[in-house]
Amino acid sequence: MKGWERSALVILVLLVLFGFSAINVTSAEKAVLVSDVNGLYNYVPTDSSFAHGSTLKVYTEMRGVNHAGFVFVDFVFVIKDPRGHVVSMERVDVRHRSYDDTVYVEYTKEIPSWWLYGKYDLDIYAYNRLNKTRINELERKVKVTSTLEELLNSEDDFEDLEDFFENACDGDEDDLKDLGVIRSIADSRWSREVTHISFFVSREEELKPLEEEKRKEPSFTVTDVELNKFKIKPNETVSISVTVKNKGIRGTKKVTLVINGEKEAEEAVTLDYLASKTILFTVTKDLPGTYKVTVSGTDIVKLFFVEESEPKETRNSTASAPGAQQSGEEGEKGPPNHVFCFSIAFIAALVIVIILFRFRSKDTTNHFSR
Repeated sequence: MKGWERSALVILVLLVLFGFSAINVTSAEKAVLVSDVNGLYNYVPTDSSFAHGSTLKVYTEMRGVNHAGFVFVDFVFVIKDPRGHVVSMERVDVRHRSYDDTVYVEYTKEIPSWWLYGKYDLDIYAYNRLNKTRINELERKVKVTSTLEELLNSEDDFEDLEDFFENACDGDEDDLKDLGVIRSIADSRWSREVTHISFFVSREEELKPLEEEKRKEPSFTVTDVELNKFKIKPNETVSISVTVKNKGIRGTKKVTLVINGEKEAEEAVTLDYLASKTILFTVTKDLPGTYKVTVSGTDIVKLFFVEESEPKETRNSTASAPGAQQSGEEGEKGPPNHVFCFSIAFIAALVIVIILFRFRSKDTTNHFSR
């Protein structure tokens, strides 16, 4: 093989690998060990050590799972012991109608007495099983008068669709499969998310001294920092929520928000033992650039960006252009970045393959002409 052919082949392989890796550049799943769950985004984080007979609780959520008000998600929880053996495998399904873009489940598991002491790994698989194409087809059938009248003549078909659009067949797996609105697990692999967390099974005598030591004084820990926006315009507000938990006796501590190394805001928090609270800070910045958000005493780092403001003339021309608002909205609903990257990689790979065949064709022609 000639040098240029080798180089082209290497480039082709890299582009294909890049395209496939771009498919899963971000994770839409989140899992946290908790002591209590009160709803979406509302949970109390806990320690990672458990004794025999205690209950393991895990709050798990997955974002971007809604289509036309339907949610069909499967969560699979696989636990491996310190020796790497699978000791538990359970599945939790979510089937309902709502317009929430994020779904959550509370997974509980009582720690059996026969489990070994040591570190356990929990792998959580989340599958979005929505068949969007099929749901769209059924909607079109109902919207067209002639087709709707055909359904009315077939009482069974009408009742099936009525049950589906009203309450998603109450989550009945067989009915959903008959309608073709959920994909098989194998077909859902492209929308699969995987999260890994660890916990420990310890002896009770090891846990008690640890708890007693912690309760001698307040022990505040920042368990989560979330921003409601990643990009903002100058003078636009970004909300920063900081969740704090007290693992010691009742006490008061100050939570200090730091942006780009400088103190931005501070709030005093009083918490009982094992209580937690979420503090909301609102921040406004007028200068474009990158802003690093931290909380004093932690290594948590979050970023947000203030974009350059558009010149007034550009804003006016955009606002006056016919259909400008509509096209902007459509742009926001365009394909995800990973799909765009994969498309570019595929096109580039196709071009290289065509070039390879053309050069090989020329070599063959020259050989016969000699």
